[in-house]
Amino acid sequence: MAVALTLAVPGASRAATVVNGGFETGSLVGFSGWTVVNQAGSSGSWFIYSGTTAPISGKPVAAPPEGAFAATTDQRDPGSHVVYQDVALEAGFSHVLSFDLYYMNNAGLFATPSTLDYRFTSQNQQYRVDVLRPTADPFSVAAADVLATVFRTEQGDPPVLAPTRVTFDLSAFAGTTVRIRFAGVENVFFFRASVDDVDIESVRLLPTSKDQCKKGGWRTFGSVFKNQGDCVSFVATGGRNAPAHGGGGSSTPAGANAAVGHWNGGPRR
Repeated sequence: MAVALTLAVPGASRAATVVNGGFETGSLVGFSGWTVVNQAGSSGSWFIYSGTTAPISGKPVAAPPEGAFAATTDQRDPGSHVVYQDVALEAGFSHVLSFDLYYMNNAGLFATPSTLDYRFTSQNQQYRVDVLRPTADPFSVAAADVLATVFRTEQGDPPVLAPTRVTFDLSAFAGTTVRIRFAGVENVFFFRASVDDVDIESVRLLPTSKDQCKKGGWRTFGSVFKNQGDCVSFVATGGRNAPAHGGGGSSTPAGANAAVGHWNGGPRR
């Protein structure tokens, strides 16, 4: 079986940038680079915090795993909270999303219906991370809007998760803009859904086969090549004839890459 190869080299500039991914602005409002949205009627929100105490409930929260600040949900009553950022993923690169995820769920259980509505007629206590279309409603879980689900709590998961590094390959979406969404819902009891150090590592991809350059294929490598001939020349010389706009590197296979409680006895309507 033939296996296509590409050359992978670090980009000269960031091919996908997460703004303020470590939340080190240290502000409780504004979330520079991020958009925070709360469902109408919700108690609480997403907050940037430091230390080990949640900002409005006073409940414990894990210390920021990277730097002095991190982001967490906090509340006094039920609600649904989203923080997201739209990120352009440059064509011709592989892109890998990573972040530190953690939580503390005082309900002692998770309920994960296919909705982020805290007014759901039954229990809804969940944390999820999704890749969305940038035109999607911030609270949508529709298949047409959700490109990928990176993480989701499920029934039976432990009520506390220490900071854990999560990675996800976004390369399939190169050449587009995606929305990275972190969503926390709680209608059972207090819940701190937390995140820190959100980053995307991008690596430029270059061809190792002349066929990858033909029929417009040279355009899939972003702005590296000026035309098909430039791409073919690069392959024919094993990368020694540098492309018009720079590049070089080593070969890699293509595509490699808690106490239990309740609010007022149950969910709020």
